[in-house]
Amino acid sequence: MPQPNPLQLLALSLTVAPSAYLGPIFISNFITPHLQQLDLRWLPSFLFRRPATINSTTDTYSPRTSWSAPLPSGSFVVSCILSRAQSFLGTLLSPGRDEMGPAQIVRYTDSQKFDLHHDWFARPRVTDEDIASGRKRLYNRIAIFFMVLQNENVTEGTGETWFPYAKPIASQERLGNDEKDQRVWREHEEGGVAFKPIPGNAVFWVNLHANGSGDGRTLHAGLPVKGGIKTAMNVWPRVFFGPDA
Repeated sequence: MPQPNPLQLLALSLTVAPSAYLGPIFISNFITPHLQQLDLRWLPSFLFRRPATINSTTDTYSPRTSWSAPLPSGSFVVSCILSRAQSFLGTLLSPGRDEMGPAQIVRYTDSQKFDLHHDWFARPRVTDEDIASGRKRLYNRIAIFFMVLQNENVTEGTGETWFPYAKPIASQERLGNDEKDQRVWREHEEGGVAFKPIPGNAVFWVNLHANGSGDGRTLHAGLPVKGGIKTAMNVWPRVFFGPDA
């Protein structure tokens, strides 16, 4: 599969299987206020119904309790961020066929979280525009940029993004206490890697295998936030396939 081009911006390759990159200072501090001034339509989490069993009754639960809002593609600030993200992708996207896709802002307040999940689709999807026009093509999310915009009074050690199956390139076992306090990621006690919510930083990873199937190792979670607000931005580049792709 074509690879992202880390030379397009400062990026650190942090994990193997799956490949994940950290882009320090990916977004300037002045960006967040501009995004928050946009007319956003915040959407709550969804409730799912858990089927009854012999020992329990039917109840509801929510794997995600954070809020989200689509970002307007016509915004100059959003357009600049998408352009910067696209410059990192190298040859992952095919010009004229694939797209950067829409951007989304997410917000976590005290105790909010997003349980373990994948960002790729088990069944590729069709855009609303293609449904309306009858265009025969499907898409999936080949990769993701997760950009931290705000960390306001979030308790240290909470609100991290956790990848239980990610394998770090280098261990942190020999770090001193001062070095551990300054690290932007850590090895999680239950395995894998957890990234701290540091404003301006972005985590990028590839979702799909070379054959287009989803990479199960990209399973990740937004761990619960304590005592503050975490705001971030998602961008999911799309690859298309089918007769009309």
